[in-house]
Amino acid sequence: MHGQPERPFRESDLEDPAYRLRLLRKLNCLFAVLEVATARVKRALAQPDSDLERLSRIRTNLGSTMDVCRRAKNALERQEGLPEGLPENLAAIAGGRGQRLPEGARVEMRSRAEFECFSAMG
Repeated sequence: MHGQPERPFRESDLEDPAYRLRLLRKLNCLFAVLEVATARVKRALAQPDSDLERLSRIRTNLGSTMDVCRRAKNALERQEGLPEGLPENLAAIAGGRGQRLPEGARVEMRSRAEFECFSAMG
């Protein structure tokens, strides 16, 4: 991304203030995206023809993700270490060895056009 190749995560990275600052910036960007998505879901729920079950699931997932991000931000700001057993999970994810999800499990879109629109955004 910035000329540096990605390398596997190491817990010692958390001791580097620049690394922590970079993670906090990423978390703040993620908060902004999640807040916009939450507002869109809230607006969609107010529509008379909305899919209440689907939108409620999405709202719950967004809320859970926000909670995880808040805990991560608090831990970074307090300069806490990671919980036991977590670094190897992060290294596995960063190394691309994650489990492949079945087709359609990654997103919940209303239409193929909506999916293509978000895919084009990256």
